[in-house]
Amino acid sequence: MVALAACACSHTARTAESLLPETVNRAWQRKSLSPITPPQATVQRAFEATYEGAGKLVVDLYETKASAVAFEMTQRWKPAPDTVFFDKGVYFVVVKWEQADRQALTAFVRGLQDHLGREKP
Repeated sequence: MVALAACACSHTARTAESLLPETVNRAWQRKSLSPITPPQATVQRAFEATYEGAGKLVVDLYETKASAVAFEMTQRWKPAPDTVFFDKGVYFVVVKWEQADRQALTAFVRGLQDHLGREKP
């Protein structure tokens, strides 16, 4: 009975492809996706994806060990031009853009936030 309860509580980590989908808001297409080196020990995995749509975006996604870590990264991250960052659960995300339409960029960020909020194994 204990083994069954332990199995019910565990979950499989989401793949990079499920975290950073091929398409966001039907307007942005993922062009590349690769693992990157986590910047600190409290980050379990990190990925970088590029998207094209109404401009070009580079998205760095960090999967942390706890939502408090992702929140802390948001508090400590240094703002930079043409960059926005946010946390969603255990994920901390940095979006850098080149010549992106502001409305389309906002829609991308909201779409990615919504996507990350969904629990998918």
